[in-house]
Amino acid sequence: MKIAIMGFGTVGTGVEEILYKKRESLLKNNFDIKIEKVLIRNKNKKRSPLDGDLAFTDDFNEILNSDVDTVIDVTSSLEETYERIVKLMESGKNIVTANKAVVSKYFEELNELAREKDIYFSYEAAVAGAIPVIHPLMEEAFFSDMNKIQGILNGTSNYILSKMEVEGSSYDEVLKEAQDLGYAEADPTADVGGFDAMRKIRILSSLIYNSKINEDEIFTFGIENVKKSDFDFAKERGYSIRVLAKSELTNDKINISVIPTFVRDNFFAKTFGGTNGVKVWGENFSAYELKGPGAGKLETADAVMRDLLRILAKREIKTFYDAGNSYEVENNLENKFYVRTSEVSTELKDLIEEEKFINDEHLIITRKVSLDGLRHALGNLDKVFLAEIEEDL
Repeated sequence: MKIAIMGFGTVGTGVEEILYKKRESLLKNNFDIKIEKVLIRNKNKKRSPLDGDLAFTDDFNEILNSDVDTVIDVTSSLEETYERIVKLMESGKNIVTANKAVVSKYFEELNELAREKDIYFSYEAAVAGAIPVIHPLMEEAFFSDMNKIQGILNGTSNYILSKMEVEGSSYDEVLKEAQDLGYAEADPTADVGGFDAMRKIRILSSLIYNSKINEDEIFTFGIENVKKSDFDFAKERGYSIRVLAKSELTNDKINISVIPTFVRDNFFAKTFGGTNGVKVWGENFSAYELKGPGAGKLETADAVMRDLLRILAKREIKTFYDAGNSYEVENNLENKFYVRTSEVSTELKDLIEEEKFINDEHLIITRKVSLDGLRHALGNLDKVFLAEIEEDL
């Protein structure tokens, strides 16, 4: 099998490392995989692949016009990568990608093109790093309706929250530490703002409900405003705080959000550091749980390799997603929420079940209300910290 790789950063070098170190083992099991070309932006940059004969190019057409069977995409760009994947698919090449931004934004278009061209479109590495979550859901979808999914899907946010919880540090202190250690980017907005997790829950939910969900329909609230007082308030009541990406299909409505959550469920409350965890509810089972490293060089490359071997062994699942269901997105399920704010509107005052004052701020637990209803009562979300209070599962 001839392959090409687009991108040679952290994950790309991880894929090359696995293929190089495990070549004899792979060959022994009839997996003959050869990297023909690696697409990079700067040919003058010094690189140190394990295979000294690895061929690099900065010309996309060399890959597009080659006879490679499958292209592995481990780039981080959005529109440029999407345009390239479309051209590769139209030329009949299978795609394995770790680019969650591309998969999320263009999920319908890429699945449709894969069906049209009868090729493989594989994206296990785009969600939850090394955790095998996409393929179990794809298999379940054939014979078991799934109506609910929740997950800790961003390691950076989880690292920050669990560190604040355990050490009592401030958000700014832990964020800087995460940046120094390489867990967080210089601009951490995608992670701490919830947008990375939003893309992943969009992919998972679209897949299990076979319905289109637009990114801008997903309520997304991050952790930039979290304070130690929020953890103290939660701990007094027996809760931890974690960012949960969640969706539920009820009465032909999809409730979907990314939001800090007060959790008691040990599966989430005991998920620390960069670990990710996913919990799925389905027709033939109460719930199953998947947990593991959500990012990393070899961890994400491992997920890429699993997709690659499935394609080579012709046991990969051909895409079946076609957005055949037209469920409306509406966050109408009622739950209790925690709100910390310096201003209480008349609408919010009517929702208060419990209230505490600390340093001129109101720490509030609401009565049961829908997320859509609470958003109306809160007004400007920039001035509050908001968390859903998870019912015991």
